[in-house]
Amino acid sequence: MDKRLRKLVAIALCALLVVVALSTYLLYQPLTWFDKSGALQAQLTEGQVGKRLGQWLNKQGYPTESRVFHVMDATCACNWRTQAHKQVVMRRVTANEGANVTLSLAELPGLKDWLPATPAVILFDADGELIYLGPYADGAFCNTESSFIEPLIDHVSTRVSDMDAGWVNTVARGCYCPTS
Repeated sequence: MDKRLRKLVAIALCALLVVVALSTYLLYQPLTWFDKSGALQAQLTEGQVGKRLGQWLNKQGYPTESRVFHVMDATCACNWRTQAHKQVVMRRVTANEGANVTLSLAELPGLKDWLPATPAVILFDADGELIYLGPYADGAFCNTESSFIEPLIDHVSTRVSDMDAGWVNTVARGCYCPTS
């Protein structure tokens, strides 16, 4: 019996060490800026980012009216943190009569010209006007509590002419993977 107890204690200690190590990694993993290089900020100085991005997406065969584009890079380790939040957003967009489109950087590498990091999201209203471009949220965990887009989802199926349109978020800090 003494041998079994030692074995049980050893297993419990190993499990505890794994939990502590994993928790430390998840909580203290270095966070980075969404627009670390300033590439998106530089595009803002050129003006009409939303209009130019909308035209580019249309040329690629993606209509923008009442659309939310979820942009992922399959190689990004941060995707799992966004997955639950993305599902919530997708359900809300559908409930608000908008359409969800998931885009992959591998399939549409030209998105790297518009997005400095992933995971990212782009929202357009019923007229195809940009509502938001940037990360889902900031912080170590991308969730609805730290979301930038939750209040904006209701505008996807409407026109945003009465609100400040075209929020391009360049100042978020969280788990993001640079696109270049």
